[in-house]
Amino acid sequence: MMSPRALLPCLQGLLLLLGSFAQACPPPCQCYDGTKVFCSGEEIWGIPEGLPGNATQLFFVETSLTAVGSGAFGNCSSLARLVFLNNPGLALEAGAFGERSSLAELEVSGSNLSALSSAAFGSLLELRNLFLTFSALRALEPGLFNRTPSLEALHLQGNQIETLPPTVFSPLRELRVLDLSHNPLAPVPDRLFDPLALLQVLKLSNISLTRLPLGIFRPLRSLKELSLDRNALADLPPGAFSGLSRLQRLELQHNALTSLRSCIFSCLSNLDVLNLEGNRLSALPAGLLRGTPKLGQLFAASNRLETIPEGIFSNLLQLQTIVLSHNQLTHLPAGAFRDLFNLTTLQLDHNNLTTLAGDTFHNLLSLEVLGLAGNRLQALPEGIFDSNDYLFGVALKDNPWVCDCRLASLAGWIRNWSAPLNSQTFCTSPDHLKGWALPALPQEQLVCLAAPGPADSSLSPGEAETARAPCTYNDPEGTVQLACDTAACHRLTVHLPPQGDSTGRGLAYNRNWVLNSSCGMVRVWVTIRAEPGGTAREEEAGSHNPCSEP
Repeated sequence: MMSPRALLPCLQGLLLLLGSFAQACPPPCQCYDGTKVFCSGEEIWGIPEGLPGNATQLFFVETSLTAVGSGAFGNCSSLARLVFLNNPGLALEAGAFGERSSLAELEVSGSNLSALSSAAFGSLLELRNLFLTFSALRALEPGLFNRTPSLEALHLQGNQIETLPPTVFSPLRELRVLDLSHNPLAPVPDRLFDPLALLQVLKLSNISLTRLPLGIFRPLRSLKELSLDRNALADLPPGAFSGLSRLQRLELQHNALTSLRSCIFSCLSNLDVLNLEGNRLSALPAGLLRGTPKLGQLFAASNRLETIPEGIFSNLLQLQTIVLSHNQLTHLPAGAFRDLFNLTTLQLDHNNLTTLAGDTFHNLLSLEVLGLAGNRLQALPEGIFDSNDYLFGVALKDNPWVCDCRLASLAGWIRNWSAPLNSQTFCTSPDHLKGWALPALPQEQLVCLAAPGPADSSLSPGEAETARAPCTYNDPEGTVQLACDTAACHRLTVHLPPQGDSTGRGLAYNRNWVLNSSCGMVRVWVTIRAEPGGTAREEEAGSHNPCSEP
């Protein structure tokens, strides 16, 4: 949220663009286009005399204004917008705005104003927008809005309001926007919002809510946006959102929710955005989203989810974004994202995924961005992205990639389509490739030195590949490699120097090495000597169990 002080440079720049030169104004104010007046400076202690009578917008920014008394703007009959920004000592006396029926917008932000009299606004019958923000208001008097019946937007965020009179909003039958965020409000009176039948936006972020009164939102049948984020809600009562059939956006992030009833969102037939991020959810009910067919964006990051129910997205044909980052997902059910033809963004990063089925993303024909970073993936099935023609951003870093033949297809895809994003995606094994960045890895390095044994039919393809992944033992020069798995050592590769023996009869060779890997150490010796007829005899032997710990 941007503070009033942060807005000051933008406001000054805007005013400078509005007029080509300053017209006559009471110093130290500046006038633009004859209708916009900007007054700033600590030397301003009161409302300057001689303000242009045809001014429509008037700004007081970082002044020493104290009391604004009755009739202070009596000369400004055309005034439509009045802004007080960062005037710490400001106080509004009864009748401060007189009978200014032309005033449509009033803002008082960044002051030490702690209370307002019910007579402070006079009779502002045409007032549409009222901002009383980032100040020190502690309470609102009953009847404060009795003489502002045309209000459409009321912003009270960033104050110290602790209580609200149950009928304080009763006169505001035209209100469309109400922002009570960032106040220590809880609890909220049960029937506080009953008169606001036309309300479209309600923001209750960070107001210390621990519970929702039963049916508190039911009268708000025009509501399109509801923000309940950054509170302490541990539960949502049955029917919490009953009657909100027009709701399009629901913000529930950063609460203390541990579970959700399967029907809690069933009446939200027009919901487009649902944010559940930063709660304590360990599971999502299978039918949670059946009543939200128009859902376009789902955010459920930073929870404790271990999996997602099969078919939870099955009716969401308009879904474009799914964010499941920073959970504890260990696996995804078969067809988890089936038929999501409009999905463009899928974030699965920072979970505990070890394998993915080859068809996990095959139906995601519109997918553009995929996050898989920070999991436990060692390899991905060949061709896993073959159906994703629009996929350009795949984040794969911080996984324990095994850079052998099983990663060849993925490494080639990264080089062609997603190299910059994966410049920090590294091999963790085999040892001689550890630390190599996948986009820079030569394709010829991606080989399997051990012949895979028979697959265990009880394992999934990904698990079987992981089980037979070899340990590769190397000499420091990299001229000798010995590949072993948990059962046996399968293949020895030796790069011999191009030389013959001293007799000239053919190649003769005799040498031994100590090879090391993260699995342990093995000693190998090789003797090759020429035999009559031009054939060669090869002998090799090793000591030390290659599968033991060092």
